[in-house]
Amino acid sequence: MIDNLVYATNSMRNSVAGLKKKLSNLRIQVESFDAELEKINLKFDNVVTQSEIFKSRLEREMGREVRRLEHELAILHKQAAKGGIPEPPSSAELQISATVAFLDSLMRHISRDADDFRLASEAFLFPAVFERVMISSDYYIETVPACTDLVISRGREYVDWIRSEYYTHLTNPETWEDAVPYIAEWWRNDALPLIYGARDEQWDIDVPLSLQEMMVWRDSPAERPLQFPSIFDAFEIYEKHKDAILETSGLKEFEIKRFGVDK
Repeated sequence: MIDNLVYATNSMRNSVAGLKKKLSNLRIQVESFDAELEKINLKFDNVVTQSEIFKSRLEREMGREVRRLEHELAILHKQAAKGGIPEPPSSAELQISATVAFLDSLMRHISRDADDFRLASEAFLFPAVFERVMISSDYYIETVPACTDLVISRGREYVDWIRSEYYTHLTNPETWEDAVPYIAEWWRNDALPLIYGARDEQWDIDVPLSLQEMMVWRDSPAERPLQFPSIFDAFEIYEKHKDAILETSGLKEFEIKRFGVDK
């Protein structure tokens, strides 16, 4: 009788131990399943994010490309009405070239060795100014504005502030996400209103290009004509006419003066 009781007790203990082991294994499997599910959710979120970036870029590029082509078509109509006489070199292309030359010089003087700040600035200025200058004379900067030295001074102060707030380069993804909206706000509310003499409400709807887009611009020049057609065209026009506008835009005199200030 006692032997049977001991046997039954041992059997029950073995069963309980077996159940505990199975329960432990099941718990491990559930935790592993949860971890895999979290990985799948993260991958899905990344796919959604990338698709939204692509959709936003495609809508922006296609919309502005259509307007650019309409602008070029209007020019061709005017040329046809004049019997095929081309536009004189003193009009649109020279003014686009002067605008790009000034902004390029301005960013160079503000950023100096802060290439990441320049890249972040371009992320906003590309859609806000560079693309628009291809389709609207409202964004032309034909001569160096009188406020340029002030903008450079404020810009350098802003670079110093950015450096004091962030301990990594702006090309760090987390830093980019946090800092670029502040840099865009500075251009939108301070620098550009000084340069243009007024604030443009269109700048409020401009979203800076993503870090991924700007890295493509910086590191893959061969991709620029396809990925950034309007911006690429603006720089091409600048390269074509930069010698012609150096004197008329006041850039030559400005650069000489800045050389004396910065040396």
